[in-house]
Amino acid sequence: MNIRANAIAVIAAALAIGACSKGPDMAKVRDDVARAQAEGQKKFADAQAEFDKVKAAARKDITEARVDANAKAEPASQAADKDVAAASSDASQKLADARYDVDKAKAQASYDVALAQCEGQTGDAKKSCKDAAKSSYDSTVSAAKTANESARKNAQARSNG
Repeated sequence: MNIRANAIAVIAAALAIGACSKGPDMAKVRDDVARAQAEGQKKFADAQAEFDKVKAAARKDITEARVDANAKAEPASQAADKDVAAASSDASQKLADARYDVDKAKAQASYDVALAQCEGQTGDAKKSCKDAAKSSYDSTVSAAKTANESARKNAQARSNG
């Protein structure tokens, strides 16, 4: 009787270990990667569309400021030039923010795809994959933020200069 119980316990343990060591479902991983890619493309397209919208509005604002400046007489011309510079600075800052949003959306899309691909791995390789994806995302977002801050400062300096 004791041998039978031990045999059953060994078989149950072997089945449990076999179930635990089973690798990830690669078909599900491929589906998740494809879904992440599609969602990433949508995020990027939305951010790019918003950037294009901001760019068009910026061009309109600058053109209107220039038209107003050209319509003013000489004494008011200096004030109008300042208005054009302010409109240009504001537009540049809005474009910088929109570019940051595009870059961040692209980074997020890449990160989501990388995480989905990491699901195809197990153990330390999976953790390492996720850590690398996060590090890459953080680095890309940090670079985008630095570029955004620099572009905003440059636009402000042109306005004041």
